[in-house]
Amino acid sequence: MRKGIGLIELVLAIVVIAISVMSVPMMLEQGNRNDTYSMMQEAILAARTKMGNILSYQWDDNAREGNNTNGRLRALDVAGGVKALDRNDTYYEERRIGHVFGDLRRKMMATVTYPKAGADANITDINDFDNLESNISWQGATTATDRYDYLDKELKLSTHVYYISDSLPTGYDYNDTKLLFVLDPSTKFSISDANSTNIKMVELNVTSPTYPAFLFRTFSCNLGETNLFERALP
Repeated sequence: MRKGIGLIELVLAIVVIAISVMSVPMMLEQGNRNDTYSMMQEAILAARTKMGNILSYQWDDNAREGNNTNGRLRALDVAGGVKALDRNDTYYEERRIGHVFGDLRRKMMATVTYPKAGADANITDINDFDNLESNISWQGATTATDRYDYLDKELKLSTHVYYISDSLPTGYDYNDTKLLFVLDPSTKFSISDANSTNIKMVELNVTSPTYPAFLFRTFSCNLGETNLFERALP
């Protein structure tokens, strides 16, 4: 009787061990999937943060009034954009169709001023992010313990800046009260091109050996800025 019970216990133990061993690869695979998913979420968050950082910069260095770091940002003239968005001094000085009258509202430079061509070494506007690449998990690190706390140690962000067409689809006009606008990435061309438009497109490529690459796009327009109205102190 004791031998029979021992044999049954042995068989049950073997079955339990076999089931446990069979589940180990599945557990490891699920763990890898979880790590991959976490790394993909890290990449998306890093890309969104990078895009937000880029859009915090001025549209173009030449848009700063008086070439002064404290000057107001103005809308610029462009060489290759839609003519309907060009300045119209007969409509109102230093403005184009659609600009609102008022000294504190958006307007253009006093004289014709075009965007700069290409990027500079110092990052002061959106153009300067063109062709920049960084491995953010090691960015700014001098030792292994200084690196950012990312699971993916080979996460890379590559940014490129382009002009894209600012034209409207057939049948629409900028003088219409209702517009349909389509941002078309296929119309992109170099920011070094003299034929500038009113729209810049930022492309951000996220690459890693662990998962497929991501491509993010965001857009920034040649709008200038309004002046802030502040209540005078007594």
